[in-house]
Amino acid sequence: MTYEGPTLPHLLRPGLRLVFIGYNPAIFSAEAGHYYARPGNRFWVQLSESGIAGRGVGPEDDRLLPEEAGIGFTDLCCRPTIRAEHLTAGEIAEGALRLHGELLEHQPAIACFSGRGIYQLFGRHALGLAPRDLSRREYGPQPERIGATVPWVIPSSSGLASKWHRERLEWLRKLAVELAATSPGSQHPHPA
Repeated sequence: MTYEGPTLPHLLRPGLRLVFIGYNPAIFSAEAGHYYARPGNRFWVQLSESGIAGRGVGPEDDRLLPEEAGIGFTDLCCRPTIRAEHLTAGEIAEGALRLHGELLEHQPAIACFSGRGIYQLFGRHALGLAPRDLSRREYGPQPERIGATVPWVIPSSSGLASKWHRERLEWLRKLAVELAATSPGSQHPHPA
């Protein structure tokens, strides 16, 4: 099945404190018009529990969060699919280079990759890192920099990665602490 509908917009702008990066939009999310829209995806529940957004949030809040909380969203690849395995090698390489350019242009404080596999593909195609070095990486902040942006890797929020959900929430809480320690109050607006 080939999806012919629209994809999700890249919710990026200068001055963001955090950008979440997924593999590519699920068809369900593309049709809903919001990131991580499938009910089985733990993204919004865990983002709310972590305190990063400053309030409880759901898929309908994705376009509000860049201004409200300094949080943006994008994907490694733009084409919606049922599963990420349906992407071609060319789409992945092209997506990594496009994403690298977006991150350099907008310079979020932290770029949070939702899954090790996403960062491994990005690191290989956009940063020229060796696959053997990337395969040993732990979750959390990575040693590379994308301009001034610090890449982080956390477990995926997909329902297919349910065995990592508890660990993912722990990493989101660590990320919340890091953001509180490094983001000056004037860098992003706070909710009233």
